[in-house]
Formats: sequence, C-alpha cells, structure tokens
Amino acid sequence: MNCLKKIKQTLTEEHVDGFLVTNAVNIHYITKFTGSESILLITRERDYLFTDFRYVEQAQKDIPWITVVEKKVSLERTISAKLKRLKIKELSIEALFLTVHQYHEILGSYGGIHLIPTKGIVEEYRKRKTDQELEKIRTAISIAEKAYNRVEKKIGVGLSEKKIADILELEIRNHGGERSAFEIICATGQRASLPHAHPTERIIGEKEAILIDWGACFQFYNSDLTRVRFIDKISPDYKKIYQIVLDAQGFAIDSIKPGRKAKEIDSAARSYIEKKGFAKCFGHGLGHGIGLEVHEGPVINSRSKEVLEENMVFTVEPGIYIPGWGGIRIEDMVLVTPSGCEVLSRIPKRLEEIAG
Repeated sequence: MNCLKKIKQTLTEEHVDGFLVTNAVNIHYITKFTGSESILLITRERDYLFTDFRYVEQAQKDIPWITVVEKKVSLERTISAKLKRLKIKELSIEALFLTVHQYHEILGSYGGIHLIPTKGIVEEYRKRKTDQELEKIRTAISIAEKAYNRVEKKIGVGLSEKKIADILELEIRNHGGERSAFEIICATGQRASLPHAHPTERIIGEKEAILIDWGACFQFYNSDLTRVRFIDKISPDYKKIYQIVLDAQGFAIDSIKPGRKAKEIDSAARSYIEKKGFAKCFGHGLGHGIGLEVHEGPVINSRSKEVLEENMVFTVEPGIYIPGWGGIRIEDMVLVTPSGCEVLSRIPKRLEEIAG
C-alpha cells in the first residue's frame, strides 16, 4: 500500500476529513509532482493540488489522477473556499511547514474548521526506501564517486579549496548529476576543524590534509560522502587520529541491523572515540537519513529514539575536530538489510589508499 492510500486509510480510521500537505518535498514524495508553489489537500474521496498558472499544465500532465485547482486570489483563500465547499471540519496540517500567516488566513476565511497540528506523518513513510528510491540513491552515489575519482587525481599543492570544490561540482554534472546535493565542503589544514567549512581561496600547502564532503543529486535523490586526502607523507599525529576515526566508523557499521536502537549505533563509534581521549572533539551526531533531502529520518545520534528498520538509508560519519590542528571525518552511506547492513559507497578510505 503506497503512502497516499495509507494516509487516506488513517483519515478514515481517525474520523478526520482531510490532510493539508505544505512541505514541497512531501508533496513530491506523495504525488511525484515536480513543480513548486503548491499545496496538496488529501481527503477520503478525492485529492486536490492548489497551484498557480505557471504550474497548472505541468500538474495536469504529471498527476492526472489529482484535481488541479488554479489559484485566482491568494493560495490560502483558494484553499479555504474549497474546504468550505467540501464541508471539511477536521483538517490535519503539517505543523512544521504551515506558516503562521497561512494558518490565520485559513481560519479567518473559514471559521467553521478545526486545524489539527501533526508532525512527521509523511516523513515516517520516507524513512524506508522503496526499490525505485534505492536505485536512484545508488545512482546518486555512483555519480558522486566517479566525480571524486576524477578530481582526486588533480588535487595537489597550489590549488585552492574553492577551485577543488568548483571542479568537483562540474564533474558531478558531467557524470549525470543534476547538481551537487549541497554546497561542497572543502577544508585544508587547520580549517578542517570546522565541520561545515565554506570553501575559500586558501591554497593547499605541502604535507596538508584536505577534507572533502560532497554529494550528487539524481532525479531528486541525494548522496553524501566525506573523505580526507593527504598530499604527502602522513604525519604520525594524522595517522593516529585518522585510524581512530576509521575504526570508530567500522564499529558503528558492524553494529547496524534491524531492531537496533539508533542511539546504540552512535554509541558504538562515540564510546570508542571517547576511550581514545577525544570525547570533546566529536560534537555532532553520527549520521542522518538521506533521500529526497540530504538530512531526513532516521536520526542517528545519542538522543535518538529511532529503531532501525530494513530499507532505511543513512550516513555513518564519525569525526574528530581539533581547533588549531585540523579535523578528520569519514562518511559513508549504508542500507539496513534483513540481517545487517550494506555499505553503499565504495571510495577507498584505508590509510595506505589515501596518501598522495
């Protein structure tokens, strides 16, 4: 049963008249509509996509099974008029995405309605990937890896962080990506202690490490990978800390299986890093789900209440960041399988594979 049918079934079971979807990503997930500036109304009988003139023809072609309503006044008033005609009294809304303005516009235009705040209804379905979604994610990973392999050969002393990021962006597009999944992170030397460093004109020096965090978007699905590349012989300090991060990632990956708590996966890496004396140098969560958005469920951190299920896809990315020295992060994407997990990314990461 697909997401739309399940939502309709829930509306019937809970005696709710409709569900208003305002998150564009969720609208795409439910309908596969690729336009923007739209809101989806799901009712027990029929479904309606509210949009403006620019997207009416596209919507009619993309989703002919949904009634397309062109706004003539404001989008909110157009929706309110439809709600009133349908005599909808109980309406679920996405509390995180319906704006305060939209909320008051709907209540002001149609006072006889009760708006029910909800959270994560569609996102819960998105956590478990279908075969079609997995195929797109695998392609997004492959594109990112091919792009990196081309760029890695060009990395050397004299190039700037921004130049590396720009070349990588171009290679992502050259290999079939629609765009980068996010702004590429490229940090050299001491700047690698910034987990989300913005690429600058800083030039790579001799014996420096370069942290690159990148991903590709393919047919709306994303990849997210991180590797550290060494220009010259690896110093003992870098070698020691890199191996700690790599081992921590391995412990986390080995612990992944259906039924395991997400916070236990985080703990498998974090406890090892703490034991090695770097507890204060790993301040972010171990990973995050990825699909239509770069960051989505499941959340993999020490506070997560998630329980892993088959077909979840997420990153495993422990790191150690030391201000004034630099940082190491290793990130791969994994798929939860019936008995464990499959590491979807294949870029080399052993010490002997990453030295210049």
